[in-house]
Amino acid sequence: MKAYILASFILSVALAATVPKRHKRQAYELPDGADILVGPIKTTFSCFNDGYYADVDNNCQVFHVCHSVDKTDGSKDTKQWSFICGNQTLFNQLTLTCADPEDAVPCPEAPSFYSINDRINVGDPKLYFLTDDDIQRAEPLLYRNREGDYQPKPSPQRG
Repeated sequence: MKAYILASFILSVALAATVPKRHKRQAYELPDGADILVGPIKTTFSCFNDGYYADVDNNCQVFHVCHSVDKTDGSKDTKQWSFICGNQTLFNQLTLTCADPEDAVPCPEAPSFYSINDRINVGDPKLYFLTDDDIQRAEPLLYRNREGDYQPKPSPQRG
């Protein structure tokens, strides 16, 4: 019996040593069933700066939080976390929140508002999060959404 237990232990250790450790990226670790809300998830987004970013390839129903971390060798490693907005909402790059589509900047326009992230953690209490320029650029887009010009991609049908 002892030989059986010892052999089982040695076999377990040997198997554990041969299985490579999985270093999974936090990016796109979405909840089960996310594809039901979004459809097939496209994993094309990659962080380029710190901030919150709408994922245009996923119709802005997915957004990413990007954060640079200093490594001991002096280089930087950018971490990426991905999130899904609630049902029938999308990430509004203007306010960095999930919102109803008619209250958000249209998804294809989101990259033109990525620069809002530059104001996060600046440390100036007099610096407004949104500038007059941001609001003026967004106003016609938001108005167009409310007039019904915005047509979100249809959700995939499940059978």
